[in-house]
Amino acid sequence: MAAVGQTIFCPICHKPNQIGAANCQHCGEDIILNNDLPDVNDDRRYLITRIIKEGGQGAVYEGIDQYGKIYAIKEMLDRFLDPEERTGALRRFNAEASLLQSLNHPRIPRIYSHFTDEGRHYITMDFVVGEDLEQILERTSVLPEVQVLDWSIQICDVLEYLHTNGLIYRDMKPSNVMIDSSDGQVKVVDFGIAKNFDPNQVGGTQIGTPGYAAPEQYQGLAEPVSDIYGLAATMHHMLTGRDPRKTRPFDFPPARDINVHVSVDTSMALEKALDFHIQNRYASVAEFRAMLRTLLVKAQAQAAPAHTVSLHNQHVAAPPPATNGAGAGNNTPIAVGQSAPVKAPPSTPMAAPTAKKPAPRRQTGGVGWVGWAVGLIVLLFGAAGAGYFFLSGNTNIALPSFPTSPPELGPLRAVSLTVEVVDDPGLDANALMPQLIQAYEEQLLAQYGTATKINRNSTISLVGGVIETPEGSQSRYSATLKGWASTPVDSP
Repeated sequence: MAAVGQTIFCPICHKPNQIGAANCQHCGEDIILNNDLPDVNDDRRYLITRIIKEGGQGAVYEGIDQYGKIYAIKEMLDRFLDPEERTGALRRFNAEASLLQSLNHPRIPRIYSHFTDEGRHYITMDFVVGEDLEQILERTSVLPEVQVLDWSIQICDVLEYLHTNGLIYRDMKPSNVMIDSSDGQVKVVDFGIAKNFDPNQVGGTQIGTPGYAAPEQYQGLAEPVSDIYGLAATMHHMLTGRDPRKTRPFDFPPARDINVHVSVDTSMALEKALDFHIQNRYASVAEFRAMLRTLLVKAQAQAAPAHTVSLHNQHVAAPPPATNGAGAGNNTPIAVGQSAPVKAPPSTPMAAPTAKKPAPRRQTGGVGWVGWAVGLIVLLFGAAGAGYFFLSGNTNIALPSFPTSPPELGPLRAVSLTVEVVDDPGLDANALMPQLIQAYEEQLLAQYGTATKINRNSTISLVGGVIETPEGSQSRYSATLKGWASTPVDSP
C-alpha cells in the first residue's frame, strides 16, 4: 500500500512505523483502517501517512489506500464521559458524513467512505492540496479586492447549491474555505453544522462562529440570508485584515474606512450584506453574486494589467513598484511552492470615518457553537506575497500620503464626547450602551485621528443621562460618554 521509504503512523498512539507492519510496533494496535467495522460500500483499506492536525475531539490525517490514492481522513475522537454527549457527537458526525455523501458539487470535497474502526470514527474524502483562507490571512493580512471578489463569487456558487437543496451552511468563515493550489479555485469544507432549512421553525440551537455568525443565529434562528452575512463578514476580514472574532459582535465599519484601497461600491455592498436586519440584506445568494460579478468587472477594469503577482496560478492586480527604493523588488512573481520574500509591508494609514455612518445595530446574547467539528486542514503551499494593495475605485480619488513613521501619541487621558444614535423608541440605557460606545469610538477616531489608541481595558461610561428625542417611528438618543485614550500630540 505505502510507497517504499514512506512512513506510516499508528491511528492510536500516532507513532511512526515501518512499511508493511499490520500492528503498531509501539502499542500493538491495528494500523490498518476500515478493516474492523468497514463501510459496506467501500472495500478500500487505509494507512495514515501524515498527521495534519489533532485537537481535543478530532484529528485530520493524510492517508493512502491499497491502490496508492491519497485521501484526507477525518477522525472524531471518542473521549466523551457523558453518554448523552457521546450520542450527540456521533449523531452530528454521522449527519455530516451522510450530508457530504448526498452532495455533488465541484467546489465541495467528495466523500468516499464513513466507518468505525477500533471504536474510532472516520470519514475519508478528497485531499485538497492548498491552504485555507485563515492560513492565508495569517501570512498576508489583507488580500487584493479582485481576488476577494473572485473567490467570493465561487463561494456563492456553493451556497446557492446548498440553498437550492434546502440546506443552510451556517458557519461561513475563512478557516472553512480552502484554496486548491493546483488551480487556485475554492473548496468549501466542514459541513458539521449545516442543516436543513425549515421556514416554519421559530427557534433552534444557537450555533455558528462568533464574529462571523449573523445576528439571528444568536437567537437560534438561521435563514439562507444568514449565509450571505457570514460570507460578507469573511470578505470584510479579507479586505481589511480586521478579525471580527476580536471585536464586538456585528461591529463592521465600512471596509473603505479601514482600507482606502477598497472601492466605494464594494464597501457599500458589504454594508448592505452585513446589515443587522435580515430584510435589509440581499434577498438571495444569487442576487449577492450578481452584485459581486458587477463589482469584479469594475475592479478588473481599474487594476493596472502591467503589474501583477502570481497567486495560486492566477494573476491579480498589484500596485506599481515603489520608486523610493523602499519596496523595490516586491512585485517579482512568486511561484507555487516558493516562499515570499520576507519584507515588511508599507504602513497604510486608515482613512478617517466618513460622515455617513451605518445604521446602529442592537446586540443580543452570545453564540453557542459545536466544538467537535474539525476543519479540513491540508498541505501548505507557497506564499503568494504579502502587503499588496491596489485602488479599484475611482482613480481620480487622491490617496493620502504614507507617513514614514506613526504620529507621536500623548499620555493616556480622559476624553468626554457627546454622541447620538437613532433606534426604536423607549429603549433603556442598557440596550443603548453598545451603540453609544460604538458611536463614541467612531467619533473619537474621526476627531483625533485614526492613530488614536483607545484604552479598552478602561470602562467607557456615561457622564450624564441619556436624552431621547422622538423622530417619527424612531427616536434620537444623545448622551455624553467618557473614556480613556492616547491621542496624537498635535491634536486638540
